[in-house]
Amino acid sequence: MGVLVFVCGLVPSARAQPSIVVRGDAACPSAEMILAALPAAASEVDWSGQTVTVEVGNDQLSLSLGDAAGAHREIPADADCAIRAQSVAVVIAAWSGELGARPSDSPTFTIASPPPVLTRAKKPSHIVELDGGAFYSPVWGHGPGAALDVSRTPRRGGVGARAFVAYQAARDVALEGGTNQIFRILVGATATYQLHSKRLFAAGDVGLTGTLTRAQGAGYEPSQTVSAANFGGVAELRGGLRLGRFSVWLNARGLRLLHGETVRVTSTSPGVADSTELNAWDVQLGVGLGFRFEQI
Repeated sequence: MGVLVFVCGLVPSARAQPSIVVRGDAACPSAEMILAALPAAASEVDWSGQTVTVEVGNDQLSLSLGDAAGAHREIPADADCAIRAQSVAVVIAAWSGELGARPSDSPTFTIASPPPVLTRAKKPSHIVELDGGAFYSPVWGHGPGAALDVSRTPRRGGVGARAFVAYQAARDVALEGGTNQIFRILVGATATYQLHSKRLFAAGDVGLTGTLTRAQGAGYEPSQTVSAANFGGVAELRGGLRLGRFSVWLNARGLRLLHGETVRVTSTSPGVADSTELNAWDVQLGVGLGFRFEQI
């Protein structure tokens, strides 16, 4: 069994350090490693010739301070020599009465935050829907049209509002050797009442619309273009199927203009028709696709 004794000489800023005697494996840990691991406060204690004996076993470190019966400790032996040295140094520092004498940080105070509270997400109160569709008019001009509208209705159904804009063409009207291409633009706003289930929905609208009708002559000398503004009432029925945020629907829209409209050309031939009356009533049958936006 090897024995290593190490006694540190005095330095101007330190008092006498303890003598370290290592028995067993004198290199793991060595006396030098133990002294190097001692805290600075413990190294300044006057040990007055005290000897610390360290006996190294396979898995145990046995420490004794001088001949005092109460100054004896046994600690596990780590496989790392540096950790063994630090463990021995902690015990020596405790014997010196300097363990834990280092200044601690100032206490800090924290305010405990309340625990998180899980709440049910607020559901939107209204639905905003954008719809686009195509229609055909069997009454006014026997021509196709296209419409775009936006509505805002309660999420669970009920009274809402809708606004729409539409373009409507008519078949050409022949008058005295020429033709007249007729189309009109409609802009309207309605109150709507909607009922729906998980998959199906139905809605009824009633409101007002304004129109701008335009007739463009062709084959005349000279050809001219004229426009006329009008307004009236509108009503609509709509029903369809919901597919997530999308919907497909069919609708029937009827309107009645306040004033009748007449397309007239200047006649140069007696007995030849030079004017035609446009129907003040109209029915539009359509199909469309919608997309819903949920609004808080």
